[in-house]
Amino acid sequence: MIDFSTIKNELDNFENESIDIIDDLKFNQRENIKKIVYYYNSEFIKGKYDDQGDRKAFFNVSKVSCDVCEKAIDFDVKDITLRTAQKGAEVKTWFLEKDFKHWAKENQFGKKLNRIFHELPIYGSVVLKKVKGDYYFVDLKNFAVQQDADTLTDASYIIEVHTYNPLQFKRIAKENNWEDWEKALEEKTQITVYERYGEDDDLNYRRTIIAKGESGSEGVIMVDDIVEEHPYWEFHLNKLSGRWQGVGMVEMSFEPQVRINQLINQRVKSSYWNALRLWQCKDPGVKRNLLEDVKNGEILQVNDPISQVDMVDRNVVASENELNRWVNNKNEITFSYDVMRGEALPSRTPLGTTQLLASQATSYFGQIQENIALDVKEWVFDILEGFRISNSKEHNLKIIGSDLEEYNLMLINTRVKNELLGYIFKKLRIPTKEEFELLKAMVAENIKKGKEKIETLPSDFFKDLKYEIDIMITGESFDSSVDNANRIALIQLMSSDPALFNDPRKRKVLAPILERMGISPVELDGGEQQNLQEMVQRGGGGVSKPVMPAYPTPGETRTNL
Repeated sequence: MIDFSTIKNELDNFENESIDIIDDLKFNQRENIKKIVYYYNSEFIKGKYDDQGDRKAFFNVSKVSCDVCEKAIDFDVKDITLRTAQKGAEVKTWFLEKDFKHWAKENQFGKKLNRIFHELPIYGSVVLKKVKGDYYFVDLKNFAVQQDADTLTDASYIIEVHTYNPLQFKRIAKENNWEDWEKALEEKTQITVYERYGEDDDLNYRRTIIAKGESGSEGVIMVDDIVEEHPYWEFHLNKLSGRWQGVGMVEMSFEPQVRINQLINQRVKSSYWNALRLWQCKDPGVKRNLLEDVKNGEILQVNDPISQVDMVDRNVVASENELNRWVNNKNEITFSYDVMRGEALPSRTPLGTTQLLASQATSYFGQIQENIALDVKEWVFDILEGFRISNSKEHNLKIIGSDLEEYNLMLINTRVKNELLGYIFKKLRIPTKEEFELLKAMVAENIKKGKEKIETLPSDFFKDLKYEIDIMITGESFDSSVDNANRIALIQLMSSDPALFNDPRKRKVLAPILERMGISPVELDGGEQQNLQEMVQRGGGGVSKPVMPAYPTPGETRTNL
């Protein structure tokens, strides 16, 4: 069992002790996050005013780097596609993808992705927590973890701190069926809940939740049980060996930010002196303030000439040059060059230099994007597995828009085949070309009715489904001309070989290629209908045994899927 003293010691160690990355290179995650929050919000840790009482100016150079990085690594829900794995069912994959996209829209999955891409450049790491099938962002300011762990799974402890008022705590305690929660409310003060995951002395992985009032000494144990794993998902921008927290753009800009602020505030102080007008004279009889004690046009009778004190700052050029060097250093560290910010480049900048900078930045952010995409894939797999379990019972799927067009095409192909075979068995003859065209038209007209369809997927429809997840992270490197050429080549191939998708060997090779192009193979299942049409035109041929469709048709539910 884990008691409050154990949690307190771990929190004290996390907040007050630093780890040694190597030799004297020390790191404290709590202080690092605090500094990131201050710098990103253009605030000094030691206050807004200097020792002389003057307000300090904060020249923020890290925020724009975060914006550039966010734009460069971003991808959308539409870029996440499902591919049929070997020996998998393409139609089932198609249904799962549509089911997932519908779930993503209902649960604002796209907003979660956008927030990940927004916070990663700032903090370097983002943590999501899975609670009852949904995912919530964890505030890293209230999150403690073994600082030198490589991943959360490797950490000896993970502690999340929650603060509630009595009413909030009472509601949450009842929702989670916590026992003895009333003991924690005896003080009627703010309640702090400590949620810890980690191994105990017997190497059991435990979840411990302790609630404590402001003056309570030991707190009250709400939950203490053995679990298989923690509920957190982690994403990192750049990983540094020896520490858990990733390195973000704000932290990478720490040193340039400090020196740039010093230079800016030196120039601000200098501007105060430059605005003053002072005169000097050896004659003690001269009035002390020429601006206030003399009138315009007055003649001064003095024994010694009056001269203006030179207040010009002669270090402006050197200061400007150093400031530019630090700004350039920040841009080089974070790859946030002018071309990446969308700004006009300095005059006479060679085109080759511009292209080289853009290429370097694209490669740098492309690698980061790929690493994040791998983490997102694992996350989506977890979502889909839970999604498959929750949808293991019979449920309805609403199909509209372009999805409806794809689905109608699949239904028409299958229904025409079944209707044709039924016609042959009933009439004992093959229909004429005109009868076949009429049959097709009647089937298509019947299926295309309505702007939406609600199909019932039977229980265990997704059982034994074999699929893979693809994330198209081409971004700006996507070449539309190459994509168009590939599609034209596909059309030519289909024209030369109409039965292309009927050959299992050819289909096995082409299906993954089509899915990478963003084309579902089930959309092109016109080969069977084409063969039937050719059979009708020939006026004869063998009749195959009817095959029931592998997916539900309107108004019916198949149990042999």
